[in-house]
Amino acid sequence: MIPDKDFSIMEFNPLIKGKVLEKYPKLKGILGDAEDKVIRYILLMYDQHSPLRHHYPDLTKRKQFAADLAGFDLDKDDVIGLYEFKVTNDEGFEPYEELIRLTMKYLKYQNNMVWQMIVSNEQAFFEYNKRVMMPVDGSRDKDILQAVEIKTKIMQSMDDIYQRLQKYNRDLTGGDDMLEEVLTKKKRLRPEEIANVRPGR
Repeated sequence: MIPDKDFSIMEFNPLIKGKVLEKYPKLKGILGDAEDKVIRYILLMYDQHSPLRHHYPDLTKRKQFAADLAGFDLDKDDVIGLYEFKVTNDEGFEPYEELIRLTMKYLKYQNNMVWQMIVSNEQAFFEYNKRVMMPVDGSRDKDILQAVEIKTKIMQSMDDIYQRLQKYNRDLTGGDDMLEEVLTKKKRLRPEEIANVRPGR
């Protein structure tokens, strides 16, 4: 069992009594209104100072323990959807949009510099990709060959960017492969949402 004092190093202690957002108005400014146990789960799982990251290196066990501590009923609540960022509907599964949105906001708040690196590298990748997709112009073999060589160098740069993005996403998610997959597929938050994210401590 992890001593309660180990959670006191976190900026927002997820084990406090009462509503988390009432105790920490600053957190409400970061996440907005949300269900109390969902916020506690995000803090327990994704706060960079959460003791769970050290006590439970196995991600599956960490998610189970975090859900239990946050107040979820592991026998009744849809904790599988919580773990995998999916919820069930009549057609099968769909993304757990609320959890994804809140998690992204909190990750950005904590890892402002890492997130800036992700955004800037993605923008560079996008700009390179536009150049690569442009048709090769030229009537002489020499001109065509030169254009192809330039594209090859650009694609190598794109591969380098991709490798960096993988590293940054791992840094951002704390090694949670499921969350990393969600974030790489998910569109960015709207500009007005990003503007509301405070810099990290």
